[in-house]
Amino acid sequence: MIPSTKEQKIITGVVLAILLVAVGYTLIPFRFADAVDCGPPLLGAKPGKYEDRGLGFIKPTRDCHNAARSRLAVAAVTSFVAMGVGVAALASKNESQNCLNGNHEDCTEWWPSEMSEAASGYACQCSCHYG
Repeated sequence: MIPSTKEQKIITGVVLAILLVAVGYTLIPFRFADAVDCGPPLLGAKPGKYEDRGLGFIKPTRDCHNAARSRLAVAAVTSFVAMGVGVAALASKNESQNCLNGNHEDCTEWWPSEMSEAASGYACQCSCHYG
């Protein structure tokens, strides 16, 4: 499904940005309880090199693993919500104001239509121009 309005195109870009941030969030190492360095959650969240022993109630292997699961859950829920919003935005077939006013001649003037026929859907916001 090709986005037809400017708002739908923007929401698609925002959804992709949120997904990239969520993946980046799971690839960043973190520090648990300001005492234990943990690896990236997506790569297993192994405790740091010198974190063999426990520090009081903190058990580096267990706590890094549990904190990483929490970070993965946050990233997954965020991605799921972003995808839901994106699908809902694309599913709504709103007509742009230009299309409602009958300004179809300006559709072919924008630069994506110059690239190829495959990009012509991004050049015009009127659904009557799609195949």
